[in-house]
Amino acid sequence: MSEQNRTRGVMYVAWGKAHVDVARRSAASVKQHNPGLQAAIWCAADDDTSGFDQSFVIPAEMTRPKVGALKFSPFDETLYLDNDTMIRADLSSLFDLLQKFDLCGAHVMLWHRPRHKRIWQTEVPETFPEINCGVLLYRKTAATEQFFDDWQAAYDAAGFKIDQPTFRETLWKSDLRFYVFPPQFNKRIFEASELIYSDQPKPRILHLPILRPQKGAFKRWFSNLIR
Repeated sequence: MSEQNRTRGVMYVAWGKAHVDVARRSAASVKQHNPGLQAAIWCAADDDTSGFDQSFVIPAEMTRPKVGALKFSPFDETLYLDNDTMIRADLSSLFDLLQKFDLCGAHVMLWHRPRHKRIWQTEVPETFPEINCGVLLYRKTAATEQFFDDWQAAYDAAGFKIDQPTFRETLWKSDLRFYVFPPQFNKRIFEASELIYSDQPKPRILHLPILRPQKGAFKRWFSNLIR
């Protein structure tokens, strides 16, 4: 398939109205800065999917839909986004990485903490830290589909509630062409200097806890204020 005919889009997995709502907000920010990108969502059959170009029902047998749905993306080139994200810029240069690499992601920011060094079966060097699985860029190939199958099998076998330890070990064993993109494409932490003045690059993708569904009125207001 030629590069011109390859389809690009963002994909979400959400369960319940509150999570679908914040995913919809994220998708709107994608389209604001990237009007040519389609947005797809996996959710429950009765969820409101307005604001998305495509929607799919999460099968009951998916033990971890965030992992299981990745290989079934409707796009040739996919940016998977957690629902608590907000896009602040054009993402075409991010997708350009897929001209050379199969799968891309950003390091966990606080990779040195013990909870990010959890081991399942394989000792992995600390210099190969966890990847934050909330922003993943990949292209649809036999290699990536096999990787997602292997990751799903590892996740099911490990019995962890979190998916990043098994992603790390599966990636370590894999021959997949993987690239770590800059943290500004998965901005998880702000330092005080960044909020006042900093010569660091501006965030392209915000991925913050405040963007999750909030119960309190003030936090909901503040979350909706971020654009």
